Amino acid sequence: MGERFISPEPEPTRRQRELLACLIEECAEVQQRATKALRFGMAEVQPGQVLTNAERLAGELGDLRAVVDLLVLEGILVDHDIRVATTEKRPKLRKYLQTRPTEEQESADGR
Repeated sequence: MGERFISPEPEPTRRQRELLACLIEECAEVQQRATKALRFGMAEVQPGQVLTNAERLAGELGDLRAVVDLLVLEGILVDHDIRVATTEKRPKLRKYLQTRPTEEQESADGR
């Protein structure tokens, strides 16, 4: 068996660990809400709820964005790196998505 790799970098601080845990939790909540919308539709309102799946998904995405913003604010992530990754992802989505936007969606997107 080969030699064990030990990272030369310091372990995350307690604060970094907590924020990363929050990031993971928010990603899971976005995933769950997107799955509900996929199964039951964007306009569905679950029994006992007042918001649609679309509204609840937007709320979860807002929560996720808040954690990402905090990671940037505290210098754990770099906003420029996130923006570059976003810009690089768009052409890949256009290439590999199996569906195309409607003409109305395309004009709203400015394509």
